Amino acid sequence: MQRLMLSILIPALGLAVAAGCASNSPPAAGLAPWDQARAAALAAQLSAAADAWQLAVRRENDDRLGSGTAEEGFKLTEKAQIVSEQARSLAGHLKAGEGRDQTYNPFRSLKEVVDDADVDQSRSELDAPTIAAWAKVTGLIAQLKPYYEK
Repeated sequence: MQRLMLSILIPALGLAVAAGCASNSPPAAGLAPWDQARAAALAAQLSAAADAWQLAVRRENDDRLGSGTAEEGFKLTEKAQIVSEQARSLAGHLKAGEGRDQTYNPFRSLKEVVDDADVDQSRSELDAPTIAAWAKVTGLIAQLKPYYEK
């Protein structure tokens, strides 16, 4: 009986240790000191900026329907919606008091979508207001990044 318990317990313990080591939480060393109020404020600004960028992309794409760039515009519109939703989610988590460890994965996911959208944005011929709205989004991501990544 004791041998059976050990044969079950040891692999389970090994899995638990491996799961802990594979955690997605970043090490705190080398990161900006956590400031909950500042991170929440930046995320709230990011959410508003992402909403403004989404609106600018939609308006611009509505003006270009049938111009041959509809597929490209649809792709960017879709990315804008995802960025807006994820920014709103991150802001909500931070406003609720969740810290760096709890919001690392939402931030990382948002940053990946922003990086992808940056490529799409650079390939599109966009008007100055849309480009300026995007600059606000990327600027706020850059301000949040030191709290999450080196």
